[in-house]
Amino acid sequence: MSDKGENVILPSNAVFLVHKVGTSKAGRGTQWETRTKAMRAAPDPNPVLSIANSKNDAVKTKGDAAEGGASWEFVSYTPRNVHQLPRRPKDKEPKRKRRVQKDSNSHKNKNTSLVSVKQEPKLLRDPDLLPPDLPVALVGHALLYINFFFHSIAAGAYTLPCLLFNPAKRDWFPRMMQDEAWRCIILSLSASTLASMTGSSSNYVDSHALLDEALRQLKSRVASGALPSDQTLGAISCLSMWNNEQGNHEKAWIHAKGLAELVKLRGGFSKISDGMRSKVYRGVFDIAVNSDRPPLLDDGLRGYPSGAIVSEDGSAADDSELDTSECRIPLRLSSMFDDVVQFSSTVDDAMTRNIKLDTNYLYQLVFGLYNRLLSCQSDDMSGCDNSLRICLILYIKSIVSHDNLNTTSTHLVRKLQASIQDCLDAHSSTPLTRWKLFVGGLAATEGTTEKQWFLQKLADTTAEKTLEGEDGWESLQAELGSIVWSRPINEGAGHRLWLQIVETRSQ
Repeated sequence: MSDKGENVILPSNAVFLVHKVGTSKAGRGTQWETRTKAMRAAPDPNPVLSIANSKNDAVKTKGDAAEGGASWEFVSYTPRNVHQLPRRPKDKEPKRKRRVQKDSNSHKNKNTSLVSVKQEPKLLRDPDLLPPDLPVALVGHALLYINFFFHSIAAGAYTLPCLLFNPAKRDWFPRMMQDEAWRCIILSLSASTLASMTGSSSNYVDSHALLDEALRQLKSRVASGALPSDQTLGAISCLSMWNNEQGNHEKAWIHAKGLAELVKLRGGFSKISDGMRSKVYRGVFDIAVNSDRPPLLDDGLRGYPSGAIVSEDGSAADDSELDTSECRIPLRLSSMFDDVVQFSSTVDDAMTRNIKLDTNYLYQLVFGLYNRLLSCQSDDMSGCDNSLRICLILYIKSIVSHDNLNTTSTHLVRKLQASIQDCLDAHSSTPLTRWKLFVGGLAATEGTTEKQWFLQKLADTTAEKTLEGEDGWESLQAELGSIVWSRPINEGAGHRLWLQIVETRSQ
């Protein structure tokens, strides 16, 4: 019960994800389903004010409006004795008849004591906000897909703890809900993800229907020759990122190439609004990073924007000094290596001091570093130099994309394995070589031949240093720190890898 003078916020149509477990002759079965539930509210002496989710007011609150994904009703309520909900009389009329009478009376009496909520799984919406031709079966699932995207997919897009905000929630989501094609894509992505989790055939059907509608609209927009909007760029970026994360690199590359051309038509990244720029960066660069191809756009991304990363308290990170004489960092990569060290120390400092870093500045730096590392590769680059270049890319990914490092790094890990052999032949006992092997071991997927290869090489090279037990892990971690290492971010995953190395050595 709310306190006196509070506003009570109720969803127009609450949707619940219900996990059902049943038993049949064939065995135990499990499934997920959505249900709607009527909501009751205390009486209100004033008329109920409905706030429509139109295009002009779709983004009115900081984050709550985005989280709802549907229209809200705000009920002003001051508790009094005279406004207590009356007990329902115990009459003998059939339930169906009483319900019909109540529904008919509710239209006559505007000061009813119940907020009218429809029981059917029907989305209460402005027809201009959601695609008008949604399949009938999808309408009851739309709220589920929207909420799943916001609370699961968008929340997982930016997981670095020291970020000031999550652009996927704060900046992208409101624009997604205003654009029909982009909205279809995120609904399709949610339906596809839920289908892979639950095996529901209806989710697969929804996903295909929504994706077909989104592609039809995007093709129409591109064919019109009109200057692409931020929302159109965001929708195409979403397609590129989605295919990239699923391992469909060719499709992702096609979307990224088209997106890069449209960005050029707009006049470059600088002509895109601040809230959307990181989305477009990811659409263009993520696939280039994971497939290790030269970037599709340069557009001035050359490292630290304005010379520093601005944190929440306005302070800037100090320049990092690292003695690399023993590590044999090649000259052509030394400036990039120094900037990666500075980036890592900035994140470490923010994590240690509980400082929030401006997300847009941080990711402009990240994609600037990616751009430089992808652009400097060449056929005449030695195996040692190329393995360092790849490891620097993987190390950045281990910080900003640590939750999906393994699933998106398969190609990079294989290239690293092929190029690092020169270092193993000539410099197997150096700290830099062990650091490269360790980064490769972190990025390799469990159960793959690449993972086993890195584990075996790490077991061999650490045996030479007699690194054993917890003291051995601390010694190895100190050695990793002499190159570049983030304890707050990578220590947990690093320790798990260390235990695997110890087990491999004992076999």
